[in-house]
Amino acid sequence: MLLLYYRKRVIPMTDVKKLVEEYGDQIIKNRRYLHAHPELSFQETNTAAWIRDHLTKAGIELMPGITGNSTVGFLKGSQPGPSIGLRADFDALGLTETNDLPYKSTNPGVMHACGHDAHASILMAVAETLARHRELVRGTVYFVFEQGEEFLPGGAQQLVKDGIMDHIDYMFAIHVNASAPLGQIDIHDGVRFAAVGTYDFKIRGKGGHGGFPHKANNPIFAASELVNDIALIPALKCDPLANCTVSVSYLHCGVEGVANVIPETVSMGGCVRVLDTDLRQSVMEEIERLGNSICAAHQCEVKTTMVYGYPACKNDASCVSIMQDTAGAMGITVIDCPPSLGAEDFGYFSEQKPAAVAWFGMGDPTGTHELTPHHNPKFYLYDEKGLPLALEYMLSVYLKAANTL
Repeated sequence: MLLLYYRKRVIPMTDVKKLVEEYGDQIIKNRRYLHAHPELSFQETNTAAWIRDHLTKAGIELMPGITGNSTVGFLKGSQPGPSIGLRADFDALGLTETNDLPYKSTNPGVMHACGHDAHASILMAVAETLARHRELVRGTVYFVFEQGEEFLPGGAQQLVKDGIMDHIDYMFAIHVNASAPLGQIDIHDGVRFAAVGTYDFKIRGKGGHGGFPHKANNPIFAASELVNDIALIPALKCDPLANCTVSVSYLHCGVEGVANVIPETVSMGGCVRVLDTDLRQSVMEEIERLGNSICAAHQCEVKTTMVYGYPACKNDASCVSIMQDTAGAMGITVIDCPPSLGAEDFGYFSEQKPAAVAWFGMGDPTGTHELTPHHNPKFYLYDEKGLPLALEYMLSVYLKAANTL
């Protein structure tokens, strides 16, 4: 018999497996229901109602004062222990699903193409299982269901403002990964995802006739200079060893095919991604400074919008150790991918308390279904085997954390 060895008690892994077997295929049914009924970020009213209904029926108390569709339930144990948070997001994306599945999206133009339906069903299964076996709860466990992860500024920021991290000592999460096969998990110690920011410039000059440029003030020249200078920021303003990218993602001006009209306005913008939240601050300030000074030099007006998005997401070593040890005990292959300039608003939680998020492989290892990227209309999860394994994993992570931290 394999055992999970904890400082305070020893729990046989076979007992956790029995809990998963006891829950049965309800986790698959729940995920497929949510997959068929996706809702966009900050519009997840029906999903939130489904979550609250299930938590309430399980006898799980809801935390008051939570904004919007985000929902936090909690259970208090009879024995002392830490306050552990387990997080799942549940918003979907603006995509049209092309999979031919009996549970494909029934909401035109909206799809769960990043696995948030799986996250919500896994966390709900953990919550309902622990509600049935409260003797396993030490301290307090919080079930954090987060709205709007996909859309800046993200749902986690408001949850922090609502004060949930004042109650939580440690936070854990998994993100399913359709691009990696089931049986593999990526857990990185340290910064895992980038801090992100966006910028937008609305530049106004003076429109006119192409034959009389001296009577106009062409804003395209200010925009062109901005494109060049913004692109040079990583090379000239950042440590060469820092991981920083600054993109100019859109530039709109004039009317295509109309060659003799100097436009009145230009709109342009892009994004910043960097592994250091403090460096993001200085890069964003430099972009704003350039926008104001260059436009002033060209005698153009400019309206600047700077959005400071998710902070860098940093995994805590003690939380990573728990997640790695648990995966190893279950026979899941642990890999350590390097940091990514992708973004994850779990970083708001990891700014406040020790936390860790892992990428849990849930692609089809048999090859029947091709591994798919995320945010793709063919996004596919090997849920029949993957969801029960994820439930076993997250239950085991909670039990290890509650009994060792």
